[in-house]
Amino acid sequence: MGKILEYIEKSGNGKYICYKTKKLSLDSNDNDTIAYNYDDKPASEFKKSVFAEKDQNRQKTVQIDNTLIRNTLPIFRYFLDGSRHTYKVDDIAIGKKIFPIVAGQVIVGCCERKDRDTFKKFDIKSKLVIAMPDDFDDDSGGDNFCRHYCEGLNVDLQKLRFIQDKNINIDKILLYKTDGSEPNNDKDNYKNRAVAQIQAEMTDAEQLLVAELCAKNKMDDESWLIKDGSLEYNPRFSNLETAQWNNLRTNYQHVVGISKMFDPELLSDYEGNRLSQTIANLNPFERTKVYKYESAHSGTSFAVWYLRLRKGKFRETNFSDVVKCEVVLLKEEQLIDTDLINIISANLIREAYPTCYGADTRWANHLYPVFLTESFCKSHYISSNIILSLF
Repeated sequence: MGKILEYIEKSGNGKYICYKTKKLSLDSNDNDTIAYNYDDKPASEFKKSVFAEKDQNRQKTVQIDNTLIRNTLPIFRYFLDGSRHTYKVDDIAIGKKIFPIVAGQVIVGCCERKDRDTFKKFDIKSKLVIAMPDDFDDDSGGDNFCRHYCEGLNVDLQKLRFIQDKNINIDKILLYKTDGSEPNNDKDNYKNRAVAQIQAEMTDAEQLLVAELCAKNKMDDESWLIKDGSLEYNPRFSNLETAQWNNLRTNYQHVVGISKMFDPELLSDYEGNRLSQTIANLNPFERTKVYKYESAHSGTSFAVWYLRLRKGKFRETNFSDVVKCEVVLLKEEQLIDTDLINIISANLIREAYPTCYGADTRWANHLYPVFLTESFCKSHYISSNIILSLF
């Protein structure tokens, strides 16, 4: 039994029993473009979508002009990506129940490109966390319990020389709910709740890093940020206070979310038809019209469009080189200037070159600086063997 599990049993004075079950990684790689397990609007709720751009012409697509692609000045200066690895490290008995213990590494990084010859780290946040059942906190101390327990655990870990040498600390203890408020209260569901807490820690860190950029006045009309993935955060899956989470939305005036994997039937077009067929038939360097989408999770409104990044007949499927683009609508009736949408789209097309062909199976959907940022973040992971040996 590793040092952490030993500490848990000793600190519990008989309240906790660790079973030394098999340790395994819970991560899976899904390189498909289409997200089948989405939790957005079901197709049966399709209605006519409303344009979110100022050009209200009733047309299905817009071609991005080659002259604009060649001559537009770069507007993207920052590139942000979040990543996490999770591990089932043991089962713990508390009272008459058995729960999984899940560990996680969380990495959120931001790279900065000042000019064509300078691409460097702006900031990186790295955390090592443990997700435990809320029954673990038998004094109902909440954050205070977790913080004090984490401090004691780290003091004990520092007795190991290799922990000191590698400067490893447990940054946070997270508690997942076991109160039966959700269906299917089996062990797998507890495991999923633990992973969700670690995922929430990652998405919170992404938003806080954007807030840090804003606080330092780093973003403006000539210095935008590309965030790898959707901007649709769910407040139910956050470890932040509600007021703090709500305030973070105001930081997204100069942020574009780019999703390589998306639900093509999330939206209908202005006629009420499914948008998936229009997306699949996009020509090279062509985009859909920009539509308003309101998140059922947070009530936040977004301007959403889909863009084909490349030309050629290499694509595996009709969605292989299409990305979903999102901008937060900070005001209820806000319309995004169509010229700005086209400038953003032209820049995104340029950011797709050079390609990362062969280095990533999703290369056709990748923007190269996002690929570099993602690679930079992954390079900061601690070896899984070292993580598992702590337990």
